[in-house]
Amino acid sequence: MIEPRLYRAAFLPALLAAVIAAFSLEDRPPAVPQGLPADVLFDGGLASSSVGEIVHAAPDRRVGSPGDLRTAGTVAGAFRGFRFTTTVDRFRDDGTSLVNVIGRRPGLSPHEVVLLASRDALSVPDATGSGADTAALMEVARVLSGRATNRTIVLASVDGSTRGDAGARRFVDRIGDPKLVDAVLVLSNMGAPRSHGPLLVDWSNDWSRGGLGLRRTATDSLRNELGTDGGPTATPAAQIARLAVPVGLGAQGALLQRGLPALRLSGSGERAGPQGQRRLADIDHTRYGELGRSALRVVSALDAAHALPAHGPHSYVLAGGGVVPGWALALLAAALILPALVASVDALARAGRRHEPVTGWLGWAWFGMLPLALGLGVADLLVLVGLAKDAPPTPLDPSLTPVDGRALADLVAVSLTILVCWALMRTPLIRRGARLPDASAPGAGVATSLGLCAVSVAIWFLDPYAALLFALPLNCWMLAVISGARPATRVWLVLIGLLPAALVAGTYMHELSLGPLEAVWYLFLLITGGQVGLLRTLVLFVVGGLFGAVVAIVAARVRSYEKAPDPAPPEPGLPPAIGPASRLEGAPERGRRSLLRR
Repeated sequence: MIEPRLYRAAFLPALLAAVIAAFSLEDRPPAVPQGLPADVLFDGGLASSSVGEIVHAAPDRRVGSPGDLRTAGTVAGAFRGFRFTTTVDRFRDDGTSLVNVIGRRPGLSPHEVVLLASRDALSVPDATGSGADTAALMEVARVLSGRATNRTIVLASVDGSTRGDAGARRFVDRIGDPKLVDAVLVLSNMGAPRSHGPLLVDWSNDWSRGGLGLRRTATDSLRNELGTDGGPTATPAAQIARLAVPVGLGAQGALLQRGLPALRLSGSGERAGPQGQRRLADIDHTRYGELGRSALRVVSALDAAHALPAHGPHSYVLAGGGVVPGWALALLAAALILPALVASVDALARAGRRHEPVTGWLGWAWFGMLPLALGLGVADLLVLVGLAKDAPPTPLDPSLTPVDGRALADLVAVSLTILVCWALMRTPLIRRGARLPDASAPGAGVATSLGLCAVSVAIWFLDPYAALLFALPLNCWMLAVISGARPATRVWLVLIGLLPAALVAGTYMHELSLGPLEAVWYLFLLITGGQVGLLRTLVLFVVGGLFGAVVAIVAARVRSYEKAPDPAPPEPGLPPAIGPASRLEGAPERGRRSLLRR
């Protein structure tokens, strides 16, 4: 029920959009000049001694613990001793007492450069992580104590990193005027002996990204101190995958989502280092000093700059030496949705002319989301009764979310709920109750195709990058359910449509070092914790339900193709029939559809 010429013609706008995207490539904004040499200022040995004092005074500094609160007092005393105006902000998160310690050193301008580090520990003793980050903040306070600055320097020791960056979110809520914040540099795992990924992290919890000028400034600082630019950026395909399903691990994710220009400098890469490499003896004093001086160089460069580093596009993809702005990719995504939409509307018109029922199949296709909704209900119930981890509203470090026996039982319970419900909804009994024929009926394919187009438009408004990835399954699955393709081709179209999902899963499994089961459990926590968001979760369920409808239709078409009788031989003595109408008589269903299409 598809007109090939009309479908092919609808790709012309996509060709034009691809040309526009190619010519939209921009140069990356420049970095601001580097500030004063910092090699004689940030003392790695002195900072390492401070780490030792912190670890020995409070080995257990996990969130809300006495050691965490004791370290907050140590930081506040150090800030005051170095003549920073110090504020101790006490608050509660889910019944746990947390403390943020904020030190301010006024400059000639009220505009602020913020250096932020989490104080609570992921584990015991977490010397290379929160211990080294806290000591680095105090060392920067010592360095800046006797210097006049152009901008106000803010040092923030925040709590609750293991509770969804509760301290960072609290810092944003109490910051006053966000427009006065010129940049936020987040420090994490500064004492790590080696990196397992890029040193600079600019991913957000939405489809925005950190500023390019700030990133290039930090890159220059790292190059001056470590002789490296922080590691390679992700490939364009991986960047699109991350923007389509945004997960901003670390405090910069929460800050960027709330509109602050943030960037994270991490000594271990995007996630924390292995559990066995977080001891005090694992700190590389030389590397620790180089990372600390890099952070100080960034602060000095931003403070001395007459103008802020340019942000570049609000959202973008780095390709080669240039930048593809988000609007160009959004335009391409819309153009790739158009062919499927045109073909689906044309198929609806054809179904109307042939009096094929479509309306009844709309509910059949859309109600496929109910098994997923029921699975979410079971997952939320498990969280409510304490049988599953209660995840915070922002992503956790994967080291905090191991797949233990309880997690495995939760996944099995939710999976069985979804599978059993889906199987029951696809039984002939349900279809007969709705007075619907077999799923191989043309109306089922038209209804499903229209549903796919509708949800693709909704995805485009939510996240154009997700719509760009969904364009492939949209067109493949549309062809699988309303074209006259052979059974093997239909199956291949369904499988090819799964490639974007495989790209997203593979990207996160690689960059966050997750195994298949760990990735599924991490997705479980993102959804139940609310990080995915209500609208995104609803769209995900609709897509899952429509995919189930696609599978059911293709399976029914394959069965009907196999059962179709061969054409009967002509009776002896009769001349062979000629003409299109006579060729339809006795032809199998697959042949009849082909002739009608012509």
